[in-house]
Amino acid sequence: MNDFIVVYSAELMRRVKSRPFQIGLLVGVLGIVLFLKAPTLLMGSLGGHDTRVVLAGAPALTARAKTLVDHDYTIAAVVAATTAPDPAALKAHRADAWIVLAGTRSLRVTVYAKDPGKHWDRLADELAPLNLEMATNFGQARVKALLNIPVGVKAIDSHFANAAAADTAQAIAFTLLFFLYMLILINSQLVMSAVAEEKTSRIAELLIASISPIPLLYGKIAVAATLAFLQMVIWIGVGILLGSQSGGGAAAGSSSAGFDLSGALAGGITPLEAIAFFVLFALGFLQLSTMFAGLGSLINRTEDLGSISLPLVVPVVGAFFIAIAALAAPNTPWIVVVSFVPLVSPFVMFARVAVSDVPIWQLATCVGLNLIALWAIGTLAGKLYRVGMLLYGRAPNFKQVWQVIRS
Repeated sequence: MNDFIVVYSAELMRRVKSRPFQIGLLVGVLGIVLFLKAPTLLMGSLGGHDTRVVLAGAPALTARAKTLVDHDYTIAAVVAATTAPDPAALKAHRADAWIVLAGTRSLRVTVYAKDPGKHWDRLADELAPLNLEMATNFGQARVKALLNIPVGVKAIDSHFANAAAADTAQAIAFTLLFFLYMLILINSQLVMSAVAEEKTSRIAELLIASISPIPLLYGKIAVAATLAFLQMVIWIGVGILLGSQSGGGAAAGSSSAGFDLSGALAGGITPLEAIAFFVLFALGFLQLSTMFAGLGSLINRTEDLGSISLPLVVPVVGAFFIAIAALAAPNTPWIVVVSFVPLVSPFVMFARVAVSDVPIWQLATCVGLNLIALWAIGTLAGKLYRVGMLLYGRAPNFKQVWQVIRS
C-alpha cells in the first residue's frame, strides 16, 4: 500500500503539472463551449435574420406574407413589381433574394436568390396559411385555428410524463455518453502511451528496481481515473455555468438557443441515474485503462502503439453506437443482453437507465459482472505488466503471452 501511495502521489503531481494535460483540459472546455453555443451560431448562419429579402407582388399578398416570414428573414423592402429583378435592384436594397408572390385562388412563389441553395424550401411551410386563406376565403383567425390542431400526448406505462421530459432525458444521456466515450478513450490511450514511453526509455528498469510492478501499474491507472474524473467534473461544470447564463433559452423552446445543460440536468436527471453514471464510468474506465496498460507493456517501439491499441478501440466505438441505439429502443432484447457484457455494458446500461425503468436487479447484475471482469482484467494485466516491462528486443509472440498469463 505504501508503494501504491508513493506512485499515486508522484504520478498525480507530474500529470497535473504536465503541459499535455493542461492543454487537453483547455481544449475540452473549448469543445464544451462550442457544443453548447454551436446551435445559436449555426441558426444565425443558415438563413435567420442575416438573410435580407425583398417581397414583391400585390400589396394584399405582400402585407400578409410579411407577417408570416419576418421572423426568419429581414424584410429589406416591399415592392409592387411582379417581374424578375435585375442585379442592380438587389444591390440597391442590399438584399440576398427577391421573392415574387402571385396568384388569385392559390399562391405562386418565385425566389430570385444569390444563393439558390439556402433552404428556400421552408417558404412553402411559412406561406401555407396565406395559400389556404386565398383558396377558402377564410379569415386569418379561422385559418390559424384550423392549422392549430391540438394533440394531447399522455403517458401509459412510460418512464416519462410527457414528450418534453423524454427529449430532455435523451439529450442528457447523449451528452453524458459522449463525455464517457471521450474520457475513457483518450485517457486509456494516454495510460498506454505513458507505459510504453517508460519502457522504451528504460525508465521502467529503475522504477521496478525500487517499487513492485503491481503497485506501479495500479498507481498509474488510479491517477488516470482521478484525472478523468476531474476533467469530467470541470467539463460538466462549464456546461452548467454556460447553461445558467443563457437563461434557459432552449428549455423555453427557443429554436435558436444552444442546449441548456444546467436546466436539463436540474429537471431531467434522477439520483439513480447520477449514481449509475459515475459507477459505470469508473468500471468502464478501469477496465479499458487496465487493458491498455497491460498491452502497452509489451511494446518495444512507440511506433507500435497504433497497432496494439486498435483492437481495444473498436469495442469502445461499437459500444458508443450501440448505446445511441439503446436511447431509442432501450428494452429491445438484444440491447438488454448486450447491457450485461463487460466493456460494452457501461455505455449501454447507462443509456437504458437514462431513458427507461431498468429493474434494480439488472443494474446490480451488470455492476457485479463488470466487477468480476475488472478483477480478471486486472489479474491478467498485472501478469503482462510484470513480465512485459522487462522484455526488450523482439516483441513477445502469442505463445509467450499465453505462457505469462497461465503462470
